[in-house]
Amino acid sequence: MFRKMLVCTDLSPASDALIKCVEELRNVGMEEVVLTHVRFMSTAPGVEEILSEESSPALQGQRSYLEERGMRVSVEMPCGLPSQGIVDVAEKHDVSAILIGSHGKGILQSAALGSVSAQLLHQMRRPVLLARIALLEGGECESVCSRMFRRLLFPTDFSETAERAMEYLGRIIKGTRCSVTVMHVREQGGADQQDSEEDVRFLLEAKARRLRMQGATEVIPLLVHGSPAGEIVERAARGGFSLIVMGGQGKGIIEELFLGSVANQVARRAETPVLFIPALR
Repeated sequence: MFRKMLVCTDLSPASDALIKCVEELRNVGMEEVVLTHVRFMSTAPGVEEILSEESSPALQGQRSYLEERGMRVSVEMPCGLPSQGIVDVAEKHDVSAILIGSHGKGILQSAALGSVSAQLLHQMRRPVLLARIALLEGGECESVCSRMFRRLLFPTDFSETAERAMEYLGRIIKGTRCSVTVMHVREQGGADQQDSEEDVRFLLEAKARRLRMQGATEVIPLLVHGSPAGEIVERAARGGFSLIVMGGQGKGIIEELFLGSVANQVARRAETPVLFIPALR
């Protein structure tokens, strides 16, 4: 499913921690990594060569770490704006997904917290896995990718894009046999208010049956009321979930994902890694 992934690095301790997610991602079929470090654009003569020389030792160290764990690795160092550089490399290599961290400096500092992630999520036509990097005392960093596919939260609004996200979820289940909670949030005045609560529960149970048939160890349908982003973040934390899998543009719960407030809030506030699946364009 995620055979070839673009892994974003800024060569900081945070990205060193992000690289360690490879151990978990092998569980969903990752075999090849496009290790990408975007250098900010400069018009000064010779700057590109200097940046390349300065980046080489740290980048080679990360490449060696991945290769020692059986990954095929290629390196890209585009010069330009971070989000556009990532987009261009992803398209060039036809990657299955993009892995980016949420803390650090450079690219990683902005991921889920500023303009880079907002632009990336808006532009991308490929899944984006946002992995949390815990900042420890003394400047050390720690990835929270450990056992990432143990217990998944899948918010759905029953849209076509949510259905596409569910297809990815099914592939994850086949590779990991994880447990899943299928959640729908009914928001007052939301797009699903024309449907009865009984109808919504029926749809949730139908999704749960499909996931059980695909091999999930446990599937729990969950209907809640409230603010979509708030409920997703709260349930993810309170329920001890290891990963959130969300669809792109849809209706109701995830109407603005990749474009507006729900995605931004989940990306900013959730302590859990989030896999965003884009809408077909």
